[in-house]
Amino acid sequence: MNVLLIVDPQNDFITGTLPVPGATAAMDYITAWTREHHAEYDAIIITMDQHPADHCSFEVQGGQWPIHCVRFTVGAALYPPLADVIMDLKRKGMNVLFIPKAMTRQKDAYSAFHDAVPDLLMNAMRVDIAGLAGDYCVKCTIEDLRRLLHITEIRTIDQGIAWIGEPQPLL
Repeated sequence: MNVLLIVDPQNDFITGTLPVPGATAAMDYITAWTREHHAEYDAIIITMDQHPADHCSFEVQGGQWPIHCVRFTVGAALYPPLADVIMDLKRKGMNVLFIPKAMTRQKDAYSAFHDAVPDLLMNAMRVDIAGLAGDYCVKCTIEDLRRLLHITEIRTIDQGIAWIGEPQPLL
């Protein structure tokens, strides 16, 4: 089984309160990639920050980030062009799994897979990863997958990854 994993393709990381440099270009690339290469995948997994309004990562709560991806807000929603492609594929029968993360006030999570991996990923032979931001959530996601999935091939779609700092090798 081959899986496309897209990390945190959310409005606040693209044009919102915590924009990642180059995020629009990266998300446009992964949107086109998904449209053109979806037949290569058995499933698509999308991780999403879904913070409560008083999340510990927010500067006003003593954290290091501006308020972002508050659950049920426009900032927490999927990037609209990618959402259109994903929903069209879902309507056509593609297996799509959305995984929320960092949903409690007192715990942050750069990776959705720190404690557990869904069966869909446990059974994957190859995982292709893109998303935001390369130096935080994408990096931690890859580290957790490597720790928990010992036989899966993990590949990055580099043009579909944007970085807060300088790009670094992820694999």
